[in-house]
Amino acid sequence: MAEIVFKTGDTVVEPTIGICMIAGVKRMTVDGKQDDYFILNPPSGTSKVYVPRHMMVKRGVRPPMEKEGVRRLLTKLKTPVQVSREDARLQYLSYRDTMKSGEPTKISKLLRELYILDQTDDLKGKEKEIMEQAKAFLVEEIVFVRGISKTKATTQVDEALQAMYKEKQSREKEKTESANG
Repeated sequence: MAEIVFKTGDTVVEPTIGICMIAGVKRMTVDGKQDDYFILNPPSGTSKVYVPRHMMVKRGVRPPMEKEGVRRLLTKLKTPVQVSREDARLQYLSYRDTMKSGEPTKISKLLRELYILDQTDDLKGKEKEIMEQAKAFLVEEIVFVRGISKTKATTQVDEALQAMYKEKQSREKEKTESANG
């Protein structure tokens, strides 16, 4: 993967924080090693996050999606997925890794899986919390890219998820009818 070139003033997505502005670069010595650190400012402005230059890509820092990417994401959210149940601990670790990736496509699949489980009252433990985090992560980026309100972006995501679940139910009904027919 080619290294992405970041510069002061760029808006980026950091998987654990969300949308951030690169406030600058500072040369620092940590553990006896000198490196350039990007200074990321989250919108809340409450704290700064320092990320070593060589860790930006590995950490999943990326530019925000383009408008076309958001359109594709919302279309993808309408596509049903197959939900698999694994060992609860492994499932949770998988969810965490997906969230840490910061990849909208992976997070949208996770959100669809958890939404289906929520609709069938099969959401367990921390899954509800992860579902809310996944949704908030995608909504935040949609708000930034489309320049719309959080309410409108949330509605767009909710409507896409509802359409996906309706499509899933329709497919399952057809499958049942053809098996019984």
